[in-house]
Amino acid sequence: LSVKTVIKNIDDFLLKPMGESMFFWNMQFNKDHPEVKGDLEIKPQGTSAVMQKEVLIAGAGVIGCLLGKVLKKKNISFKILEKNSQPFKNPSRTVALTSESIRFLNTVDSQLDLNAWATPVNNMNLFQDAAQALTLDSDQEKISSICALDDLHEKLLNDLNDDISWDTAINSMSNDKLTEVSTSNGNYSGQIIIASDGTSSKIRELSGCNVEEWFYGQKAHVCLVKCQHNNEARQYFSNFGTLALLPLNIEDEEYYSIILCTNITSDPKTQLEQLNEKYNLSFDLTDVNLGDGFELKHSRATKLYENNVILCGDAANTFHPMAGQGLNLGIGDVMFINDNLDDILNLNQPTLDRYSKERSMRNLQMTWIIQSLYGAFGNANELGSLLLKSGMGMLDKMPVVKQKIIDFANRN
Repeated sequence: LSVKTVIKNIDDFLLKPMGESMFFWNMQFNKDHPEVKGDLEIKPQGTSAVMQKEVLIAGAGVIGCLLGKVLKKKNISFKILEKNSQPFKNPSRTVALTSESIRFLNTVDSQLDLNAWATPVNNMNLFQDAAQALTLDSDQEKISSICALDDLHEKLLNDLNDDISWDTAINSMSNDKLTEVSTSNGNYSGQIIIASDGTSSKIRELSGCNVEEWFYGQKAHVCLVKCQHNNEARQYFSNFGTLALLPLNIEDEEYYSIILCTNITSDPKTQLEQLNEKYNLSFDLTDVNLGDGFELKHSRATKLYENNVILCGDAANTFHPMAGQGLNLGIGDVMFINDNLDDILNLNQPTLDRYSKERSMRNLQMTWIIQSLYGAFGNANELGSLLLKSGMGMLDKMPVVKQKIIDFANRN
């Protein structure tokens, strides 16, 4: 039972009957005193008081559910508002989790036990066109872990269904002492609202947060192909875009999760078939369906809070999937909130300023890395490609530097 349910039961089945009984007793034994006569309606306020301190979360995706797990673990009342009627599913979507993400997820919910079922990545090979340029590996057991996003989401949804209001689209919002939101499924109020409702965040829009964004002129397409992967991830760079291959184990079968980022005007199936031949990948693409894909853009909120609104995950920043860090940085946002929860819930100004500054700085670092990779590999001419291969070849012989790259990538 949630704290709110317990308090409501106390209101309905203890305080209200007790108040009514005391009133009737008073009426019975004070019949000679007209000043105490009258009608009385008992309205216990326990639930209302809790509602005023309730945290609202917009969006029941991975980040929204993780926020819910954090609050539930600390017995803080919350409600997750989700515009969709059920979780969105796409079995081809995968995520590469950093070691920091895995430790935090397992700490928040030990039943996740990610190390038991996520696919370990022992090394990552980077290619400039068909030529291997750099291998990232580690003295440690693995450099990352891959899991199906649907599986992670489903596990996080456990024990949260009673805390989620599905099919609840937010229409309007007002901020005074409380945050009041009007939705397609009634009105909700809370102490604060945390926006984790994705790259097109309605809460971010309603709060008036300033956003910088640009489009890459590309779409991302995902699919799964059965292939022996040897726990190796691959990233291919070319002037058309990028091709990422992430190893994934499903039961006893090995697959590669393919993330193809290509120009909007290109036919993705034709592009993948050409790359399959060019890179000698030997994938059976007969039944592969890349679908419509999704347009890639970068967006960044210049400030991560406004009044009673806090931005988190893709509502705060979105990235090109090239570096595979979008979800990890969102988990990093939740880690900061978890570590500073009391101050965040009390809207402590210095803590909110630090949240906005530190998380924005980390996101800007990742933006710079992505833009550098995109610019260097995607637009290299013949001389540029030669210099890149030469530079990567030198870096490939520097294990200390490579380890520092891996360590940086594994921080949220």
